[in-house]
Amino acid sequence: MFPAQPTHDNDDHDDLAAYWFTRMNSGATPGLADETGFRAWIEAAPSNLEAYRQCQVAWRALEIDAGAPEVLTLRSRALKQEGGVTRRRALFGLTGGAFAAAGAGVWVMSASSPARALIVTEAGQRMTAPLPDGSEVTLAPLSRLRLDYAPDRRSVRLEAGQAYFSVLADADRPLTVIAGDRLLTAGAGRFQVTLLDRGPDVVVEEGAVTVAHRRDGARILGGLAAGQRGVQDGVGLRVASADVESATAWRLGRLVVRDRPLSEVVEAFNRYSSDRLVLGDERAGKVRISGSFRYDGGREFALALASGFDLAVAPRPDGSWRIDAAD
Repeated sequence: MFPAQPTHDNDDHDDLAAYWFTRMNSGATPGLADETGFRAWIEAAPSNLEAYRQCQVAWRALEIDAGAPEVLTLRSRALKQEGGVTRRRALFGLTGGAFAAAGAGVWVMSASSPARALIVTEAGQRMTAPLPDGSEVTLAPLSRLRLDYAPDRRSVRLEAGQAYFSVLADADRPLTVIAGDRLLTAGAGRFQVTLLDRGPDVVVEEGAVTVAHRRDGARILGGLAAGQRGVQDGVGLRVASADVESATAWRLGRLVVRDRPLSEVVEAFNRYSSDRLVLGDERAGKVRISGSFRYDGGREFALALASGFDLAVAPRPDGSWRIDAAD
């Protein structure tokens, strides 16, 4: 649950950095009002961004020491307090509770600031993390993102998995995303990058993304506008319209598919969930599937397949679920 709005009778009114950090990283997807308010606050003064970064560092320090007895004691006391949401309650509450709800990953700091870091999520986990410039990234399960920020650049490398970026404008430093042998550049907006075996798959929700060949003198291959999808096609770029809602539904813990073969659905499910699905035969893989499913529960998903698509589903000793075409 999001904390209460800051008011003059609680100390979050004087510490909006802690308030906004908790609100934007609680594990639930922020609404339009939250995003608008957060960006207005970030852009209101340079000191706001610096205060937000200090919360990042505090968050990571708490995560590293989360098992220490003194930390557990303070967290317990903070969460039992009544009344307004204080800075200490916000940070300890986030570390102690919302991590589980969000399925947060691991952020390995290699310096005293978050400008160079590795963000990792495990199977079944997703994480929304603030970037050093106030932008945000949401990582799908089984993803790795390496940050490389400096005064003259904003750069990240997607080493595995899938990332959704919400990028703040910076006229002097467009965000560059390295994904395989592609270099993606965006001045501002929202877009998603999925690193597949055949190359990156890019979906643009807002703004524009330029795609270049990273190892060929940054040769530009094309551009993507809002509502478009670009996939690697040999040495080129294939552009098509995108179903943005379906492609990004994983951010809400959902797997949305529209008339896709079960083989593709199983591949997507296994990408996001800690549970595993196994196709028992080729016929089952050809069954066309449509629907919106939670990906955080293998049993529920398997039962939905069995009841709604006339498939035979059974648990296996290793905890996975086998799917076969019904006889």
